[in-house]
Amino acid sequence: MKKVLLSAVFLSSLSFAGGFMDMGMSGDMHVMLSSDKVLSEGQNKINIELNRGEHGGKVVDAKDVRVKFFMPEMPGMPYMESKDICKKTGKYFECNANFAMGGTWQYQVFIKDENGKDFKHNGRVYVG
Repeated sequence: MKKVLLSAVFLSSLSFAGGFMDMGMSGDMHVMLSSDKVLSEGQNKINIELNRGEHGGKVVDAKDVRVKFFMPEMPGMPYMESKDICKKTGKYFECNANFAMGGTWQYQVFIKDENGKDFKHNGRVYVG
């Protein structure tokens, strides 16, 4: 019985151990958002990795990276958003997102690459 209980506790901890990751393309730029923790209400640290062509391609040394997370207005609920200017840390850009509530949030990443060309990537994340 002890082994069964310990196995159940261990397996349930694995389901909550993962973080968050979402990726896609904007032109020839691969954009990947990630976090060490599952996204939750309140402050969350988000890493953004930019590569040419595909994940693992040449790292893009962007001049400016900004992110906006938002939830559209719904009946009985106002429009909500969280914006941040990302800071370069190694091969990632780091930013913060403050989610006012759980649910599906849309995001936009605005990028100005090393040549001054503008890129925009859209996606959705689940906060819960």
